Amino acid sequence: MKTIDILLKIRKVFLLSLIIAFTYGFLEVLVVVFGFGKLYSVLKLFDFFPFLEVSLQTGGRISSIAYEPPFLAIYLITISGWMFSYILTEKGLVKFLPAFAVLFLTYFSGSRTGLIVVLFQVCIFCVFLYRDQRFKSYLLKTFLAFTIVFCFLLLLNGTKIVNAIGDKIDSLDFRKNLTKNVSNQSRFGMQYAALQVFSENPIIGVGFGQQGYHVRTHYPSWATRNNYEFELLYKNKNEKSFPPGYNIYTRLLAETGLIGFSLFLMLIFFSLVEVRKLMKTAKDEDKILLIIILISLSGLYVNWLQIDTFRMYGVWLSLAILIRMRYKPLKFKDE
Repeated sequence: MKTIDILLKIRKVFLLSLIIAFTYGFLEVLVVVFGFGKLYSVLKLFDFFPFLEVSLQTGGRISSIAYEPPFLAIYLITISGWMFSYILTEKGLVKFLPAFAVLFLTYFSGSRTGLIVVLFQVCIFCVFLYRDQRFKSYLLKTFLAFTIVFCFLLLLNGTKIVNAIGDKIDSLDFRKNLTKNVSNQSRFGMQYAALQVFSENPIIGVGFGQQGYHVRTHYPSWATRNNYEFELLYKNKNEKSFPPGYNIYTRLLAETGLIGFSLFLMLIFFSLVEVRKLMKTAKDEDKILLIIILISLSGLYVNWLQIDTFRMYGVWLSLAILIRMRYKPLKFKDE
């Protein structure tokens, strides 16, 4: 495939999926957050979609077409770079809509990791916009307009906005929520247990896929105390599924030791260095595609800090495209 075909075809598929996800998510926000219960019957129409069963999340969060908010966050992190790229290639206000849809779903998903990672990806994208003379003044004007609108909203209903922002900031305070949030207790408890396994087997680990058998003797008391997840799932011998490690890096340290962990870091380091290297000479759609890959990989690599599975398809899709782009100049050189 030509680079332009890779860019347009994959991006179009992601855009079509985002249209469905945003429509579902927008209706879900109206029902869950703003209390428009009558719209639930409209939302139930999505039951006719294959592999989709409408269900509402608790605590004012949404999951859109995903099973849970964290999986919605992974989806948004995966497609964010592709959706941001419309700002670089399209004209008019329509080019901002895909990016707005991603930010809208991220905010209302309630996923702390999703919010941090997507904002991190936005910062990377803004760096490229600022370096491009076509968008530098445009970016500054957008920031100024946002500041004016925000100040205007503060004047209209400052207390409500300040409280909403305060709630979001508090939700990002993992240390403060460690004793209040069961999810945080489980997440950090599992990572702590994996590091204890690594400390006992630092060179080659305990064997790939063996973490679940070893961490069960290292669960910290501060994580298991008053935590129903451990009693119901992770310490339940009748539960057939393996307990999650919640972090691919601590999992690899425990299972493959420093040797396997170093090899994995080499893959991550090489991919990011290669993107930067190719970007120095890339132009047009090649450069846009490299920006997308950098944004996607950076976000997904950070997201691996809270998930221990290799099944994040956006990583392997980005690496496959990167291999294709490395092969392109080599092919021309051979010819």
